[in-house]
Amino acid sequence: MISQAVNENKIDGATELSPIANLFRIGRQQSYVTYEDILRFVPNPEQDLEYVDRIFACLMSAGIPFGEDRDHLEDIDGLIDKPDTNF
Repeated sequence: MISQAVNENKIDGATELSPIANLFRIGRQQSYVTYEDILRFVPNPEQDLEYVDRIFACLMSAGIPFGEDRDHLEDIDGLIDKPDTNF
């Protein structure tokens, strides 16, 4: 479990979660994270590619699939098992 002290910043008595903590919360709620979710918290990923790489590494190590949308999710093993529709 990730320490709350690492993931939370106290600002004027309110608690603000880091982008990674927010993405973990989303990943737990919907069982995956989309690239659009990531862009909400890192709107200019090209300005900090190392941070974006860290986000992907954290998601992978937590086993939270990510991808373009629900049909294009990737997990630590590559593609999530999907029914074969090729006949």
